[in-house]
Amino acid sequence: MFKAILIDDELHCTESLRLLLTEHFSDRISISGTFNKPAEALRYLLAHKVDLIFLDIEMPEMNGFELLNKLMPFEADVVFVTAYDQYAIKAFSYSAISYLLKPIDDDDLKTMLEKWWEKKHKHITASQIALMQEVMQAQHKPKTKVALPTGEGLEFLEIASIIRCESDNNYTRIFCNDKTQHLICRTLKDVEKVLAENGFIRIHQSHLINPQYMRKLLRNDGGSIVMTDGSELAISRTKKDRIIELLSGVEKL
Repeated sequence: MFKAILIDDELHCTESLRLLLTEHFSDRISISGTFNKPAEALRYLLAHKVDLIFLDIEMPEMNGFELLNKLMPFEADVVFVTAYDQYAIKAFSYSAISYLLKPIDDDDLKTMLEKWWEKKHKHITASQIALMQEVMQAQHKPKTKVALPTGEGLEFLEIASIIRCESDNNYTRIFCNDKTQHLICRTLKDVEKVLAENGFIRIHQSHLINPQYMRKLLRNDGGSIVMTDGSELAISRTKKDRIIELLSGVEKL
């Protein structure tokens, strides 16, 4: 049985989440406490161990980040519960931190918890929080790093080092310029959402590439692209126009 606490300055938010957890997940999650004042939650966490914290970000007196920084390091995982904000969602994705959007939908809660139960790495790290804050603060700048969930925990990777990403069923294999490969439990669609603003483009249902590492465009068999790592990747018919548009800005000799 996993122990969880709920922290939100709004009483109706902790109460509605408590009801959802009690109704659907009482066999796996025990709610150790609900807190509407972050200072009280901090005192509790300094004295008690829990497995999972459902935490609001924006709270008076002490926000979610400030609370976590006072606790570091600690062995618990965190699910941020927040109102919709496109930059916050990107930050969660880059840092591999779990989140739920208000108002919480029971299907979203179920999906999030199923992913959490599958993880071997069950506590949030200071590096994750730092990366998330960096992304949120630099809202209009391209991001430089991404956190990869791995079997051992998390690996923080320079986005510029990624040559390409390849679908492997519900997993994605990431190929880097130092010849390393990383297999993560994320679909290629999920990875595309994170890397699209860094210029990565989908050339096929199975391939997402960093155009900076394109070496050749071949016209045989419907077209393919050769990357700097030597891989030759097919271009789907629906993506051809996008590739041509991309190459239109390249000077030809």
